[in-house]
Amino acid sequence: MAAHTTGRAPVAQGFALLVGVVFLALGIGGFATSGELLGFHTGTLLNLTRTAVGLLALVAAWKGPSARILGLVVFFGLLGITVWGLLSAGTGGPGDVRRLFDPAWTDNALHGVVAVLGLVVFLLPTRTRNTEGV
Repeated sequence: MAAHTTGRAPVAQGFALLVGVVFLALGIGGFATSGELLGFHTGTLLNLTRTAVGLLALVAAWKGPSARILGLVVFFGLLGITVWGLLSAGTGGPGDVRRLFDPAWTDNALHGVVAVLGLVVFLLPTRTRNTEGV
């Protein structure tokens, strides 16, 4: 009697695919516009980050285990960006944190929600399949 443990492939891969498509569209679309795209701020560093996250997520969507690990990577990465964005949105002085990276409140909401979803996808229990012969 052998049990084979697999990752939560359908959920994790669906999450990775959705994150990949959305972030890649926002990243590439941000280079085509200036200022805002669908309510989200654009900037060179922000667009590069979104494009990189989108590409990484699309690559991770190919396999279940890598898609689960993407959930953890997305959690920590986007949590950091969310904290930075909250500091940026909450300060107003000319020498503040906005000079490097300028996410808006909509960006913070997107990054925060996707970060939490990434953690949920990573923490979902793995499935166990019974692979014994008949």
